[in-house]
Amino acid sequence: MGYFNFWFKFVVMGIKFFSILALSAVVFFTSCEEEPPVIKFTEKPLLDTTYYGSAPAAQQKKVLLSDITGVRCNNCPRAAETAKKIYTDNNGRVELIALYPNAGTLTFPWANNDTLNTTDADQLIGVKPSSLPKGMVDNVESNGNVLIDELGWNLAVTQRLAVQTPVNIELSAKWISSEDRGRIEIKAIANQVFNSGTSWVIAILEDDIVGKQSDARVGGENEDYEHNHVLRKVIGSPFGDKVADAFDKAGYTREKHYYVPRNKKWKAENLHCMVWVMNSTTKEVYQVKSVKFTP
Repeated sequence: MGYFNFWFKFVVMGIKFFSILALSAVVFFTSCEEEPPVIKFTEKPLLDTTYYGSAPAAQQKKVLLSDITGVRCNNCPRAAETAKKIYTDNNGRVELIALYPNAGTLTFPWANNDTLNTTDADQLIGVKPSSLPKGMVDNVESNGNVLIDELGWNLAVTQRLAVQTPVNIELSAKWISSEDRGRIEIKAIANQVFNSGTSWVIAILEDDIVGKQSDARVGGENEDYEHNHVLRKVIGSPFGDKVADAFDKAGYTREKHYYVPRNKKWKAENLHCMVWVMNSTTKEVYQVKSVKFTP
């Protein structure tokens, strides 16, 4: 009997010993669990919201002049100069964008040069141009056509400058070098009651892109032509993302923020952000604003 009690006590002690070991292991591995990442409470969150603020005074209308162009178009550099003069003559009330569509031999990229053509440009234009240069002014018709010859740009712009805008745009763009991306913050603010649906287009533009360009002014090709206001990318849909079905009250605000990663071909110091608010159905541009990405 004493022999049996001895072994019984020995087994019980063994069970207690291994139970303590198991519990210690649980505590050890629990204490070594990976810590969650530190939350940066100072980082401003991205917003996508609507709200009502105070009713603002209407901004002065700006006009969007879209220069539809191609790197093999002999007369397109001259048209770019026309667009630049319209911009300069109107004291900052005109915004320029250069659209390089996929539209045949005049737009076919040169070998060993940056390809400026984008499908976003195709979709913004909507109709394949039969010749170049062409342009669009606030996406509205002039003499029955949305695609306007160079000689008609100035008159079309002048007519649109007289239009009142129902919406104000506030826009900021900052480049975050440590993350190699940009941050865009946009507000569309109704300055009156307005019963049409509105959308916006957010575009990334780049200046100072040096490349080959056919140019009648030099009698051939300019190997070091400077391309400016070049559409690089549309953030969201080139057909427009909804702002509102209607502005039911002055002060109605749509605010949205975006992060924009850099394409390896882009030079951050030459990038701009452009936003225009337009009629969701007709695509008529009500207001447009462009800002440079700042450090």
